[in-house]
Amino acid sequence: MSPVAQYVAQVAGAVVPRWLLWLLVFAVGMAAGAQLVAWAKDAELAQVYRAHAEYREKAEREARAALQAAQDRGDALTHELIAANAVAANLQQELDHAISEVTSGRPCLGADALRLLDSAPGIAAPGVPRATGRAAAADARNAAAATPHRAETADEPAATDTDVARWINAAGGQYAECARRLDALIDWHSPSPTTWR
Repeated sequence: MSPVAQYVAQVAGAVVPRWLLWLLVFAVGMAAGAQLVAWAKDAELAQVYRAHAEYREKAEREARAALQAAQDRGDALTHELIAANAVAANLQQELDHAISEVTSGRPCLGADALRLLDSAPGIAAPGVPRATGRAAAADARNAAAATPHRAETADEPAATDTDVARWINAAGGQYAECARRLDALIDWHSPSPTTWR
C-alpha cells in the first residue's frame, strides 16, 4: 500500500469508524448506480418518445392520404354524374323537339281526366286544397256517364298528345336522373379498391 493510502487509512480508522466508511462507500456506489440506471432509462424513454412520434406522424400521413383519396373519388363521381346529366339533358331536349314534330296537338285528356290526375300522389302539389264542389272522381264518373264522347270546349282545359308526350319524356328524364344519383351514392359508399388492402 502507498504511504498516502496508509496515512488516510490510519486517520480515517482513528476518526471515523470502519462500518461508517463502508456505509459511505456503499451509498456512493448506490448513487452512482442510480445515476447510470437513470441515464439508461432516459435513453430508453427518449427512444419510446421517438417511436411514438414516428407512429403518430405515419398515422397522420395515412389519414391525410385516405381523406385525399376519398375526396378525389367523390370529385370523380361528381364529375361523372354531371357529365351524364348533361348528356341526358341534351337528349331530353332533342326528344322534346322531336315530340313537337311528330304530335299533332290534338286533345287527348279532357278536363275531367286532368282533374282526376291532379289529385294523384306525386302529381298533386302538396298543401294545395282540393277544388270545391263534387269530388274529382265522382265528377269524372258523372261526366263520363252523361256524355261519354263529348267534345272539349275552348274554355275547358285539355291535355294534348304533345303535352302528354312531353310529360312522359320529363318524367322519364327525372327518373333517370334519380337513378344516376342513387348509383353515384351507391358507388360512393361501396368500398373502393384502395380500401381492400
